[in-house]
This record gives sequence, structure tokens and C-alpha cells, in this order.
Amino acid sequence: MKKKEAGAAESGIKPEKPDNLKDHGRRRRNLRLTTMAAAGILECILAGEISGQEPDRMITLVFLGILYSVIFFAGMEFLRTQKDWFYEKAADYKHIARWYTASCIVAALFIYLPEYARPVMLLAIGMDILSNSLFGVMFGMFHVTVFAVCGQENAYILLCGMFLVMGGCMAVSFLEGAKEPKWEAIFLFLYVSCSVLVFSFLQTGQLEWFVLFCGACNGACSAGMAGILCQKLRQFLELSRKRGMDRILHEDFSLVQAVQNFSKLDYGHAKKVSEISKNCAAIIGADPDVAAAGGFYYRIGRMEGEPYVENGVALAKSNHLPKEIIEILQEYNGEQKFPSTLESAIVHIVDSVVAKFDVLDKETLSSSWNQDILVYQTLNENSASGLYDKSGFSMNMFLKIRDYLIKEADLF
Repeated sequence: MKKKEAGAAESGIKPEKPDNLKDHGRRRRNLRLTTMAAAGILECILAGEISGQEPDRMITLVFLGILYSVIFFAGMEFLRTQKDWFYEKAADYKHIARWYTASCIVAALFIYLPEYARPVMLLAIGMDILSNSLFGVMFGMFHVTVFAVCGQENAYILLCGMFLVMGGCMAVSFLEGAKEPKWEAIFLFLYVSCSVLVFSFLQTGQLEWFVLFCGACNGACSAGMAGILCQKLRQFLELSRKRGMDRILHEDFSLVQAVQNFSKLDYGHAKKVSEISKNCAAIIGADPDVAAAGGFYYRIGRMEGEPYVENGVALAKSNHLPKEIIEILQEYNGEQKFPSTLESAIVHIVDSVVAKFDVLDKETLSSSWNQDILVYQTLNENSASGLYDKSGFSMNMFLKIRDYLIKEADLF
């Protein structure tokens, strides 16, 4: 891409558009943060009303909700602005806000249940999946503290709740890769039931059948719902992520239009690399959606000129592209970093092959033998340079992609 080709593209990359997107995203985040803070305070008020607290205790509960909101949301905003692994989940707090609000309402209704029968573990598990274990524990402990203030204020009940919350958040990682969920469910049932048994005995000095029954009900509910919750929430997140990938490749997306307006040739190249990369990823078991989006945006830095890597990453961030795509752009052409993922390696392979076909006409490559030689030569050069050593690329994967490019891919 040459800089002078951007004459007609200026309308596609308006300076004010990224700023407008940032302002819009900031307003949405602020609205959702405000909604979550209000939900937490509302939980404190409802819990106090249901348990019949005095006015001074109600005021204390309100301040508890405010203090917790300050710590919780300040922590999330800090991690979001750091652009680390948590950034993608907390980009606009959409899913977190929904779970947070619903959980606060449900937690307030838990006041009607006996103290040892409240499945608070489930609320923490949901927040853990949607954010991370730190915020899962914080969220669960907030509910447990509200229950303690509204209840008997017994330290053992508070400790039991915290014990369940921490155990639930630790169980999330086991539930994620569980091949036989029944064993995890049995473990959770025993964990919850035994926790209730231990702390209720420490509280009263004796075993009460009603408390043991409550513990068994709590364990059965937590064990039965935890696996379902993990599965459904992860499916929901995956579906949401896929929709997000589809959205950034849709013709109506601003950055897609910017590429199209910049150069029809480059737009065609991007579409071709995207489609072939998606197919290659499916063949070797990589993520087709990430490969497709990474392939399309691989060269966007050239719209702004050199340095291509920095400009491409800046454009991607200003248009809120997913973190996986930004990482691929950071590894563009191996200039600053070699490909570190399968998807990044696939995009580099496909882009380098398609680029060579772009500069040659069909007459030059009239025979399939010449086309095969060009693919072989390009892939061997890239492989011999060690570009893909850190990407997890195996020889079997390399051969599968090479065969696809030679036999099936439409490189013209």
C-alpha cells in the first residue's frame, strides 16, 4: 500500500471517529458501573428491610455497599486500563453488569433462606467466570458480609460463607476442563456439606439435624448448578465473542469501510487472506474466527504509513478490536515479534503467499506446477528463517496448510 493511494480514503478514517467511539464506550462503561453500584446498594437496603433492621443498621448497610463498590469498581477499572488479560472481559462491562445486577437481587432474596442453606458459592462462581477469581471472591464475600450484618453476626457463619466462596472460585478451573463432571459435583457436594457441618459445630458445640439438612440442600444445589452454570456461561461468552468477531468483519463496520475506501486492491487482498486463513485454521484446529479477523486487518498499518506495526496497533485499539487481533498485528511480518500463536503464524503464511500471487498474473503462473513451486518456495523460506518456532506450529500442521494452499485454496 502506498500513502498516496489514501486520497479517497480520508473519509474512511476520520480523526474524530475513534474519539467518538472512545466517548461512546466510556459512557457505556460509566452507565454500567453506576448500575452495578446502585444494584449493590439496593441489595443492602433490601436485605436490611427483609431482615427487619433498625435505621442505624440500615445506614451502615448502605455505607457498606458504597465502600465495597469503590473498591470493586476501582480494581476493575485499574485492570481494564492496564490492557492485560482481563481487558477483553471488562472492555465495556456488559456481561459483568448483567450478572452483577441479577446476583444482587437474588442475594437479597437469600435472606429468606436459613443461614447455612444459602448457595452463595454460585454467585461467586458466576462472577469468577465473567471476570476472574479475585473479583469472584470479592463479590462472594460482599454477599456473605451483608448476610452477616443482617443475621446473627456470628463469626462462624461469616467464616463458613467465605470458605464456600473461596472453594467455589477455586473449583471453576476444575469444572472448566472436567471430563467427568459427576466427580466434581460429588466433591462440591461434600465440600459444602462438610463446611456447614464443621462451622455449625464450632458455632453451637453440637450437631443439629436441621443445620445438617440445610447443608445437604446447599451442597446439592451448589453441586448441581455449578457445572450447569459454568457450561452455560462459557457457551454464552463464546457465542458473544464469535458475534464480536463477525461484527468487526461486517461491511458496515467503520474500519472495514476504511480499508475498502483506502484501496480496492488492498481490500481484495485482505478479504482473500481472511478467507484462506479461516480455512487453514479450521484444518489444523486453531481458532477460525481469530484467524479470519487477523488476516483481514493484518496490513491496516499501511493505511497510515510507517511504522506499520505501531500504526496498525493504534488503529486496532482505537476501533476496539479484540485483544487476540491486536496481538497478531503486533507480530506483523515478524518485524518486532515473531508469531506467538497458531493464528498469527497462519495469517503470516497466508499473507506472504497471497502477496506473491498478487504481483504475478495468471499467465506467468499458467501451470499448476509453477503455482506449486511458488507456494513451496514461500513456505520453505519462512519456515527456514525460524519465524514460527514460538507459535506452537508442528510439522504436521505445516504440511496440512501447504497441501491446502496447493490443492484447494483460490489464490488468485
